Amino acid sequence: MLAFPLFKKRALSIPSIKAIAIADVHIGIEYDFSSTGANIPSQTEAMLKRCINICREKDAEKLIILGDVKHTIVPASSLKEDREYKDAIKRERKEVKFFLDNLSEIAEILVVKGNHDGGLKSRKNLKVYPSHGILIDNIGFIHGHAWPSEDVMRGNTLVMGHVHPIVRLKDSFGYAVPKPCWVRAHLKEKALIEKYGNANADMEIIIMPSFNPLCGGMAVNTEGIMGPMKKLVDIENANAYLLDGTNLGHIGSLKL
Repeated sequence: MLAFPLFKKRALSIPSIKAIAIADVHIGIEYDFSSTGANIPSQTEAMLKRCINICREKDAEKLIILGDVKHTIVPASSLKEDREYKDAIKRERKEVKFFLDNLSEIAEILVVKGNHDGGLKSRKNLKVYPSHGILIDNIGFIHGHAWPSEDVMRGNTLVMGHVHPIVRLKDSFGYAVPKPCWVRAHLKEKALIEKYGNANADMEIIIMPSFNPLCGGMAVNTEGIMGPMKKLVDIENANAYLLDGTNLGHIGSLKL
């Protein structure tokens, strides 16, 4: 195994390249809550501290962010004139810059663009890559809202975000409780060959939990996954792991 989940940290360690990977930071998501009346303080500084601590703990030279560094997508024109929205956008831009500038002082930052990352550009010690992903040391990195490149699909492992995976588990009262999780899966060989031809049919897929704990999630045991990779990933036979590392077994056996 080339990549190791850091349980309880929502991060992945790749020792061979001295790198840490995270996914779905969603800086600025607090605006979504405030627009419904919930006042939640910014999580940016707390997430920055978590990243710095993880990178230092693992002596990482690279931090790979698998998309959705920022949260806001350009809305309908009517909202663009809303004062609260404008203020939220200003705060988000300021916090994204603060987050990336501080991280770039301790590690090289590699961002694979997500569907929320319009306007994000490379600068000193920060490289921004297109959504079809990158391949480093036989490990592919994508966000997950777009098809990976053929080069990425020749790797031994593919790491992705976008899904914000959770599992819904029944508690002792019979209520369904959502739990963030990791997913380890393989590909459907026939579908893979139809799409990519000579891609690596033995590739392992790692779907990362969102780094931002405020993000909602997609219940992989009841909804599957989203994005184009849902056509290729064998989710029924994939394994789900809670954030503490507990192996819940095959997702297909976790149906409610």
